[in-house]
Amino acid sequence: MTRDPSQPPFLTGERLVLRPLVAADATRDYLAWLNDAEVLRYRAPKALPTTMPQLRAWIASLPGRGDLVLAIRTKRGDRHVGNIALNTILWVHRSAELSIMLGAADARGRGYGREAIALLTAHGFASMGLNRIWAESPNPAFNRAVASLGWRREGLKREALLVDGKLVDVVCWSILAREWKKRGR
Repeated sequence: MTRDPSQPPFLTGERLVLRPLVAADATRDYLAWLNDAEVLRYRAPKALPTTMPQLRAWIASLPGRGDLVLAIRTKRGDRHVGNIALNTILWVHRSAELSIMLGAADARGRGYGREAIALLTAHGFASMGLNRIWAESPNPAFNRAVASLGWRREGLKREALLVDGKLVDVVCWSILAREWKKRGR
């Protein structure tokens, strides 16, 4: 699907553009991601299928949620390959949770997640005035990406998520604005 011209790029990286998620993004491909066992492997909501009406309703609810949810699109081909968000934004405490989903199978393992995380982390600190961004995941690829960007491991939620029939640990991460700035980002 071609980019919605009413939604210009919000953040631009070397290979990616992040822009607001809109109704036009509720495509069959996106719905397929939400029902794909590999995409759901490291995600908590995986026990029930997602329908197109549910996907559309979730996208429609975004403006009232107070989260910053962005579509991850490739510069080359303008293809929607996933989403990234700052959720649970606590303005008084200047913190937010980062979450990401790379849905397109051929987009995984290419550094897109790392690039999107770096773009949104920089934006959270420079433009939103956040002091702390945190995340948690059992996904080894996510954990490698944030570690390579200077995020610090804060702890472990033991046996917190069911993955491939086994309860696995979830690694908790964060980065502070001063740590990000010190890295020269």
